[in-house]
Amino acid sequence: MNASRLLIVCVAFAAAALRAAPAAAGEGPQLDPVAAAQLDEGLRRLYSLDYAQSRAAFRKLIEVEPESSFGYLFEAGGIWWESSQEYGLFTDTPTLQGLFEEDVDEAIRKAEVETRSRDPRVRADGYFVSGMALGTLGQWRLMKHRWIDAYFAGKKAIKNLKKCKKIDDHYFDADLGLGVFDYQSANLSGIAKLGFLLGIRGDEKRGLAEIWNAADKSRYAARQAAEFLLSIYILDKRDFAAALPLIERLEGQMPESPYYIFLETLARFHLNDATGSRAAARRLFAVAQKDRGAFRPKWLTLVCGLSGSACLEPGEAQGTLAWIDDALESEEGRSPDSFQALLRLLRGQALEDLGRRDEARIEYRKVAVLPEFDFTRARAAQCLAASCGRDEQLRWLKSLHDGE
Repeated sequence: MNASRLLIVCVAFAAAALRAAPAAAGEGPQLDPVAAAQLDEGLRRLYSLDYAQSRAAFRKLIEVEPESSFGYLFEAGGIWWESSQEYGLFTDTPTLQGLFEEDVDEAIRKAEVETRSRDPRVRADGYFVSGMALGTLGQWRLMKHRWIDAYFAGKKAIKNLKKCKKIDDHYFDADLGLGVFDYQSANLSGIAKLGFLLGIRGDEKRGLAEIWNAADKSRYAARQAAEFLLSIYILDKRDFAAALPLIERLEGQMPESPYYIFLETLARFHLNDATGSRAAARRLFAVAQKDRGAFRPKWLTLVCGLSGSACLEPGEAQGTLAWIDDALESEEGRSPDSFQALLRLLRGQALEDLGRRDEARIEYRKVAVLPEFDFTRARAAQCLAASCGRDEQLRWLKSLHDGE
């Protein structure tokens, strides 16, 4: 599994343990009502793909408690999750990469101060944040192919997370970080030989059990652990039967999130529940219709979020075309509507990705006579005038994101 995607939840969501008030011994992290409300707003916005508002909520946590290590870790996590979902974000917006790196460094620095506290509650929190931030640093170094540096950061990360659990064995939020390390160490095939030489011993079964423990028992990281499990079942194992109950759990907790409606559409299609998949797609379309302008920046995540650098490549396009063809077949006999216009536009662009320009032009002409949805007619006209290949489609999706 791609290391950067494994990092996403490890950082962004273990940080949900943001401490704002002392907790009783053995209870794990605890939030006061004000901090809890701010945390919930940041996560709600993040999963609704409202990234700017999400970052604003996390930044407010830092402004309110600048000496706390948690706010910096959480902001870093939110930025990293966004970068994993938005194709080329760090390349296009280097200032966000810089802020991410600064936040990780600051979280580690402040957490190390907390680990020297006489209060065991504060020490546990410090070891937790330090462990998660060092794990983040280790994976960041992996991405930069700095294998030895990554190893030492990861080794210290696990040591600190274990110290956290030793102080408080009910600090179940830390199980997320421990589980990520176990699972990832067992599956990083690209550096398997190096891991063997350095003594890294991952355990996939134990890692999954630890992450499930966090999903079921942690105070604040339950949703985040469930999200990480989703990334394993969908991206790594392609086990959509295991993924669907988690999708439904998270969708129930955040019904306004288009991300989870989209994942349900995908999972049900792979489980041969075409009717359920189309129904979920219709719900997603209804969300987009409510505020088309606000929804525009979300298309980049929905199109590219799961595929990363492979976004819009022929293999991805072939799967998209199969879903659209099934959906259009089910639309036969219905009155023409703007949902069909969107499907035709997307079908044309998938055909372009497959090098089938003549067939794509037929689809664009059909869009012109169907009821309009937001950009469908204007975009179809653009693609009739000039080929809309992969590079141009990525440019267009980024233009929607940037409000052009």
